[in-house]
Amino acid sequence: MAALRRNISTSVNSVSKRGETNPKQQHPFYSKAAAAVLGVMLGAVMTYFSLYVDMGGFQITAGRRAYALPRVSPMSDRATGTTRPANSSGELAEGIAATLPGVPHPQMSCSAERIHFAFVKVHKAGSTTPYTIFQRFGLKRHLQFVLPSNERVDVGWPYLMKKEDYLQPIPGRPFDLLVDHTVYNREIFRNLLPNNTVYLAIVREPYSHLKSVVNWYGVARKYGLQNDDPVEALLKHPEELDRQWLVPSEHKQPFSWTRNFMSYDLGLPIALTDDEMFIQKYIAQLDRDFLLVMVLEYFDESLVLLKRYMCWQLSDILYKVQNSREYGYKKDDLSPEMKEIHRNWSMADYLIYEHFNKTLWEKIANEGEDFFDEVTRFKQINQMTTRFCDVTVVSNDTTDKRFGTTRWNNEFVIDSTFCGVLNSRHLVALKTIHVTELRKNGVNMLWPEWLPPPPSKSADKKPTKPLQNQPVPAKQPVPAKQPVPAKQPVKTKQPSGQTTSSGQTTSPGQTTSSGQTSSSGQTTSPGQTTSPGQTTNYG
Repeated sequence: MAALRRNISTSVNSVSKRGETNPKQQHPFYSKAAAAVLGVMLGAVMTYFSLYVDMGGFQITAGRRAYALPRVSPMSDRATGTTRPANSSGELAEGIAATLPGVPHPQMSCSAERIHFAFVKVHKAGSTTPYTIFQRFGLKRHLQFVLPSNERVDVGWPYLMKKEDYLQPIPGRPFDLLVDHTVYNREIFRNLLPNNTVYLAIVREPYSHLKSVVNWYGVARKYGLQNDDPVEALLKHPEELDRQWLVPSEHKQPFSWTRNFMSYDLGLPIALTDDEMFIQKYIAQLDRDFLLVMVLEYFDESLVLLKRYMCWQLSDILYKVQNSREYGYKKDDLSPEMKEIHRNWSMADYLIYEHFNKTLWEKIANEGEDFFDEVTRFKQINQMTTRFCDVTVVSNDTTDKRFGTTRWNNEFVIDSTFCGVLNSRHLVALKTIHVTELRKNGVNMLWPEWLPPPPSKSADKKPTKPLQNQPVPAKQPVPAKQPVPAKQPVKTKQPSGQTTSSGQTTSPGQTTSSGQTSSSGQTTSPGQTTSPGQTTNYG
């Protein structure tokens, strides 16, 4: 800094010597004073700027932190149970900068796996595959699921969830997770699940989603669309065709299979799906509520991010694709004009998808350089597991496959038991376990008719209250024993067509009227026909 001041002083003096006419500048006192002032100013600037420079890079320090939000991981805001800075309308509170906690990155803060979560199972967004992952995770750890109270696969859907829609919790064991189809409502979910529950969902590119819905739910047949591409035919007159198939839901508000279907599952009020300003506010609220919204088009990346946020193991996120179909128009694309029509028709779905696709990649960008190395390794292990399990299930092989420890996972083993779980869905098994536990814990309930028979005879007994002051039924008389018929003398085999001891002529396969042994060597009773090698029963 002293050298910098000398250079500045020299420069100022040299300027004075180049013929400046101001007499004050020629005086040595003024020249030194000017140099000192400039030196102090530049020194202050350089000192302050040096606070931001460290080994050639910029770092935020106390000088700027008052003007910048601290970096907050999505896990810290949602999984720790802290109060979210939002008002009743869902808008961001004024003092958010002061309330956000500065905590370590989720990947670095894992001390224990997170087991309390709710998954909004969005229809036809590839949600059944993560659904089976979550079922397997909960089964392995004996967690308590919120389960449908009937034979259906949803909890109250397409209406808001009510108490009668799910099986009651086992006494003394609160719910841990919810993964079946339901309409998201933040208040209902928070009243049902623990305070540290994290929220997950999955979305899909809207046009691809529409094609899957049209195929899966037979929309072409329902709408009478004869075109080879029913989706394009639908989008030529979407409102006219959709009106006749609107499904009534709570408060008589209809939902549509083909319009903003993902938004409906995520709880967006139907009456406001054309209000772009409200949709944007609602998306901001979803972004604060949810730890992670996965994207089907980047499913493996989403799962690895989920694993890091939830402190799970790589073996916990292995999967086999579920509910995937091939159909003629699956890979067809729309013209730019039709795409614009669909975007206007399902504006909310597009806005939601684009937002969470963007935030997914923002989260991935914070994960470090090894994230994609882990994704590559995960894809390799998942492919090897799928091939191994496909062969194991078919051949009933009892060998296993071992994967060693890496920087992303502990050692684990894949065997036939794991393969059986990987290839299955477990809703019926989960319901059976839950109902059995309820009955064991004193809950007086009948065994549901929509479940398979209970696992044991004792569980099949219907619990009833003890009868009071009921007359004891009289004993029924024991029936007298019937006399045993006398044994008939054994006769030697007669040649075909000879007479038996009763004076009847028999031939092989004929019926005798006296119940004696025929010439075929068989014992018969009146009216019975025998064949060689069989013995008739007298009853």
